Amino acid sequence: MRPSVLRRKAYNIYKNLPAGLRSTISQVSRVVPLQYIYGHEFRRTMSMIKATEFLSKEALSRIRREKLSFILLHAYRTTKYYHESMTKKGIAEPDIIYDPEEVLRGLDFIDKRTIIDNRDDLVSKSKTIIPHDVSSTGGTSGEPFYFPIDSSRSSFELAFIFDQWRKIGFSTNSRRITFRGNKIADSLWEDDWLTRERKFSSFDLTDEYLRNIWPHLSSYKPEYIYAYPSTALAISTFIERHCMTLPSTVKAFLLGSENIYDGQREYIERVSGAKVYLWYGHSEKLVLAGECEKSEQYHAYPQYGYAEFINEHGQQARPGEFAEIVGTGFINTVMPFIRYRTGDYCTYLGESCPECGRNYPVFKDVRGRWTQENLIGLKGNQICMSAVNFHSGNFVNVYRMQFLQEEKGYATLKIVPKEGFGEKDIHAIEKEFNKKFNGNIVITVQTVEDIPLTQRGKYKYIDQHIQ
Repeated sequence: MRPSVLRRKAYNIYKNLPAGLRSTISQVSRVVPLQYIYGHEFRRTMSMIKATEFLSKEALSRIRREKLSFILLHAYRTTKYYHESMTKKGIAEPDIIYDPEEVLRGLDFIDKRTIIDNRDDLVSKSKTIIPHDVSSTGGTSGEPFYFPIDSSRSSFELAFIFDQWRKIGFSTNSRRITFRGNKIADSLWEDDWLTRERKFSSFDLTDEYLRNIWPHLSSYKPEYIYAYPSTALAISTFIERHCMTLPSTVKAFLLGSENIYDGQREYIERVSGAKVYLWYGHSEKLVLAGECEKSEQYHAYPQYGYAEFINEHGQQARPGEFAEIVGTGFINTVMPFIRYRTGDYCTYLGESCPECGRNYPVFKDVRGRWTQENLIGLKGNQICMSAVNFHSGNFVNVYRMQFLQEEKGYATLKIVPKEGFGEKDIHAIEKEFNKKFNGNIVITVQTVEDIPLTQRGKYKYIDQHIQ
């Protein structure tokens, strides 16, 4: 069994150990050199990324085509679903080898529904000999979405994640703290020397909890804070309300997995004094992208997966067009995802960055899955979250809010109020939104004590229950 597989299997066991035993193993690992913690596959992948990131378009395209050809051939040879779908289109192995990109463009898109309905046919016949785990991803329908994925993925993916952070000074020796859905048992925080981070809970971001952890956050002297955008906002509002400061060692927030809206980056940077660095990825491991060090535009790694940007007509988007991110992954050979519609959207900018010179696919303005981030009007129209802002003075007494929609044309705005919030605020907010939506959506305000996070510790601005 490959060392990267053994490392992943061991880490899966480690994560589920009792806190005390996990802490003991973590402390012992402090003396283990980093090259053994991360492993040869990690180092090899990091070296590959550095050696290829500034190659010409032709050279990078050749690498991407080779990886695409491999996954298409593997899917054709070992899965019933792709073998049958390619055969029906007259595609054979020589076609895949000669022009894999042309073959890809001729295949149908798939989505979550496709995978749920054809799960067994999409799993490779090689599953029994490929060490794998079962992963999952969230969604809005409430229907579980589980899929097998290669156990060797972690070292490969971690190299790409660390590489994108490298653009703003991050290294394997950098000290970071993490608010990423960690469940901290019987303590305020947990040191994990296997992953080289101090972990805090993102499930309990109350003023009381943040006050209690602040000394432990500060004494660790972190250089980076790894979190969700909503967590960074909660930390920033805490800093502003209570005149707190982050340690002077903090260079940046490393934020991903959620949308970030107009004004939020600027607010976090202004209040915290730390830079915001955004990255994009998903559980399916198809497209991974981080911001350029010279701009706020995302660069998708062509060595990681094949990213397509598809416009509303189902065609490759032109630069400047709004597009859905469609991915074909190079990592998962147990269940290949080919032309998978992520449900994430962006503005496509092109296949190279004029600022840094990398010939990577470039995009900006990422917006998450439609049903999570849109309200549905009386006529079935979608009103995206980016069009809804909370910049007016009517929200000064609001701590947190979330739209709940169960019926088309109607939504409840759940609000966790601050002290001083009253009926006048309710009336003002309802008036503002009902005027903004002009009868398209009727908004009713409801005060609540708390708005729970998802099982992954994320925060949703819209709790959408309309299919």
